Amino acid sequence: MAEGTTIAGPSDSTSEYSQIKDLIDQPLSDGDTWYIIDLHWFNSWKKYVGWDKWDPNNVRDPACHPGNIDNLALLKENTMELKEHLTEDIDFALVPEPVWNLLVKWYQLTPGQEPIARKVVDHGMLTSYLRVEIYLTELKLAKYPETEKTCVKKFSKRDTLETVEKVLRDIFEIPENSNIHLWTKSSNQAYEELPMKKQSIQELSLMTNQTLVAEVQNEDGTWPRKTSYSKRRHYDGDSSGSRSVQPGLCGLNNLGNTCFMNSVLQCMSNTPPIQRYFLEERHWAELNKENPLGNQGEIAKAFADLLKAMWSGQHHAFPPRAFKLQVGRFAPQFSGYQQHDSQELLTFLLDGLHEDLNRILKKPYIELKDADGRSDADVAREGWENYRKRNDSVIVDLFHGMLKSTLVCPECDKVSVTFDPTCYLSLPMPVKKERPIELYLARVDPEQKAMRYRVIVPKMGTILDLTEALSKLCGIPADHLIVADVHQHKFHQVFTNDSSISQISERDVIYAYELPERLGTPGTCCLGVYLKEVKTRNNYGYGSMFGVPFILQVPREGMDHDQLYQCIVTRMKRYLKSSDDQELAGPSSSDAITDISSTNQTVCENEMDTEDVDMSLENGNELPCREINGIDSAAKASQSKRLFSMDLVNLSGNSSLGKIKENGKLITLAAKSFVSCEWDPAVKELSYNAEAEKYAEDASSQQRVNVKKQVLQLKECLEVFTSIERLGADDAWYCPTCKKHVRATKKFDLWSLPEVLVIHLKRFSYTRSLRDKLDTLVEFPIRGLNMAPYIIDPNPTDAVYDLIGVCNHYGGLGGGHYTAYAKNKDDGCWHYFDDSSVSEASEESVCSKAAYVLFYIRRNQNGKWIKNVRPPLTKSSPAPVHKTHAKRNSANDSEEDMDSS
Repeated sequence: MAEGTTIAGPSDSTSEYSQIKDLIDQPLSDGDTWYIIDLHWFNSWKKYVGWDKWDPNNVRDPACHPGNIDNLALLKENTMELKEHLTEDIDFALVPEPVWNLLVKWYQLTPGQEPIARKVVDHGMLTSYLRVEIYLTELKLAKYPETEKTCVKKFSKRDTLETVEKVLRDIFEIPENSNIHLWTKSSNQAYEELPMKKQSIQELSLMTNQTLVAEVQNEDGTWPRKTSYSKRRHYDGDSSGSRSVQPGLCGLNNLGNTCFMNSVLQCMSNTPPIQRYFLEERHWAELNKENPLGNQGEIAKAFADLLKAMWSGQHHAFPPRAFKLQVGRFAPQFSGYQQHDSQELLTFLLDGLHEDLNRILKKPYIELKDADGRSDADVAREGWENYRKRNDSVIVDLFHGMLKSTLVCPECDKVSVTFDPTCYLSLPMPVKKERPIELYLARVDPEQKAMRYRVIVPKMGTILDLTEALSKLCGIPADHLIVADVHQHKFHQVFTNDSSISQISERDVIYAYELPERLGTPGTCCLGVYLKEVKTRNNYGYGSMFGVPFILQVPREGMDHDQLYQCIVTRMKRYLKSSDDQELAGPSSSDAITDISSTNQTVCENEMDTEDVDMSLENGNELPCREINGIDSAAKASQSKRLFSMDLVNLSGNSSLGKIKENGKLITLAAKSFVSCEWDPAVKELSYNAEAEKYAEDASSQQRVNVKKQVLQLKECLEVFTSIERLGADDAWYCPTCKKHVRATKKFDLWSLPEVLVIHLKRFSYTRSLRDKLDTLVEFPIRGLNMAPYIIDPNPTDAVYDLIGVCNHYGGLGGGHYTAYAKNKDDGCWHYFDDSSVSEASEESVCSKAAYVLFYIRRNQNGKWIKNVRPPLTKSSPAPVHKTHAKRNSANDSEEDMDSS
């Protein structure tokens, strides 16, 4: 595969910028084609054309030329298939077809690669919600009874079950006139029928690697699964159909990254007032199907049906497919199979249930008033009454409290006081934000191995913080160190001291290189050196990088080919098998940093004539740099004695800027320069010692945990939440007196708290350059959480709470796994819910560093909420959806039970 090409100096950067800028923001349209492009390449291109006007330093800098479009980092090894779990704006960018065509025209796609094209699909059902479908759904198709013989086929999420059935019939040669049933089969041999063939794969929540089984009707009209199941049940002597379980201890099947939803549902299911309200079918009398802010009552009905199934005592585990379908209809962001934040799902669920059950049919317009010196009690009472005039539901009765928000202008001292309803408290975690970073130090002394260190740095710090921390361990002054991210034998990025540490992820390989003189010394260049094995000498790009790249500090002007070559060979001394490399190294030179002549310069030009470029590409040969004073033909005689030849390249090492000639002329290097040392395979085999790449360990690298483990108390989070803070520049407040946005001070106070108190621990933080999760343990009381000290209402209600549920998150960002602890109201015991698995848990295990959302209930409940609820309907209510599911899955449960017996 081609590693790169010669830079041809395509269109003007201003032209590239303007053409792409006009096209990049085009809206998504159903059925359009968009292209996936490696984010690193795309960001390199942006720097090259000056996309960010505040960063003009790299515009048209040849060292920053992005080279061919290269998506290799996105692909599975030796395939054209995307790696799993790639994320937009972290791993790749999406560009519309016109943008892709222009980029390919200017930069070409790396030879051997193919465009990664994807279609825009409408994921919405009631409202349009367009998304580019990055991953197709891979289904395993089988025919009963040979369900282990599967055939994998890919489908779009909007393909219907009818489409899948046609593919099944073609694969297994099932006649069109034969009736078939379609089933999903889980890993534990449980079956669930899919009767709604007009529904799409998305609506049915089918996920990749799920097995779909076609059951063909027998000629006598019977069905083979039913006959087989009946025989097995008779043999096992099981006439009950399914074993009963304790109500409420029902797991929820994972439909494909739906653990975030399952954990929230288990906590809500075990909230006693919610469980009572829906199991008593109180919701039928309060459904508000006409609310334009609601969901036509469908979220409330689906939630009620799910709770009935979970508390029926008939299911060990139940698939929440119907509920997820309704969530996807009204909140398309939760459709599909991507992992989501459970707290965001809880927010939607509480709001959706509230609007579906809102007793206010016509919301009046209410003009909000400022406090204007009135007492807090008056303003709070007015605010709550106004809110209840528009919002009156069982969710408001149970989950809503009030916060006092105070804003003070720093310029005119204007004070603004408002009282706002809230259905949960999002508490910040006051932790010392530090992180460990592992990195390798390469010293100037070529005899010394690279040394691995582990340093502790501020999470929001800079590379200067990193070099200063390393300096304390290794003794090298921080200003004699330069830091780079190494990936696949090349520099992914060479950092400046001002670069943010947040750009370094845990999986990055970081190197720090010692410099003989201070970084930024006038007249010097930090030259990046790549090692490349080239099998076809006359065609740049065919070969592969090897070894660890390194950085040399060399003079920008006055070096000739031999001096630069000698510098590189000297630095590589430990990597060369022979200690006597005088013949291969060529003539010796004095210290290249200090003994520099300034005459007879040859500048390796970055810009070439278009005609020469076209010819070089046509002939498949590299384009030589323009020579001012001619070439010394005698230099060719010594070339064969060299270990390698040298090419100036871009940062990615995939585009040549021109070969460095052995003509005795002096070279001028750019401020940012990179050279590729091209080795013949035979010479590499004889001379390069790969064993020398091994590194040594500093004592710091053995200390696996250097950051002091912090343990927080919940009260510390509450104290930070109610403390005064200054708004950031992005959150500036518009002062009505100053008539401008100001960075005001803001303070929250608790005025009133609800029957059910939901506390969200803000473990996740997102900034422009950082996505982070805090795994700090927050200790919270299981019983007797006293919130009275934090309530400023002089006449508060009882504020002692007991824990009833915890939503947990394990793992890192962009994935991980959600589970739940919940206290069963019937037996008073704690249980652990992990998707379909349910187990008893000790009270001590409930408090862990995975705790993310806490559910508390007021100890002394006044029962006032039930007085606001309308009485149940006396007439028969519509048949709940879950009964259909229960009937369809009765064979599922009993067959699963028999398999495990």
